[in-house]
Amino acid sequence: MGEIFQEVKNGDRYDKRSKSKRLDDVAMQTAAWKWVRSFNWIPRSIVAKLKESGDSIIEITPPTNKSNNRSGVFLPICSKMYSFRHHGDRHWLDNPANLQAMADCGFRIYRQYDYGYIFGIDGAGYDFYAAHWIPLYKARGLRWHA
Repeated sequence: MGEIFQEVKNGDRYDKRSKSKRLDDVAMQTAAWKWVRSFNWIPRSIVAKLKESGDSIIEITPPTNKSNNRSGVFLPICSKMYSFRHHGDRHWLDNPANLQAMADCGFRIYRQYDYGYIFGIDGAGYDFYAAHWIPLYKARGLRWHA
């Protein structure tokens, strides 16, 4: 994918894509943002306490082609973890192919009796929407932006 920006005289960058493509990107970002805002937020410390107390929380993240530099570390680095609030999203993860799709989007996935599926991002300091949430929105097959 080539460079989609060009320099203009004042040093700013201008997006060379069509206006409709840029608007579609903004609509998808907005839809993904609204979707993520509907999730339940669970502090990583709560999940750590569940694990320490002997609760039956297990990591079910399928292996991916992406390297995992934190193998052996139980929880992802990000302090926020999530669970789906809506039944349709929770049911989507019951399919092993969808678990793989979610893992391929960079999520670590756990299963716990009370919370169900819990997931988190093993990273920090970059745009989570571009790297994780929008790819997950697409993998989930959502078309709220259309």
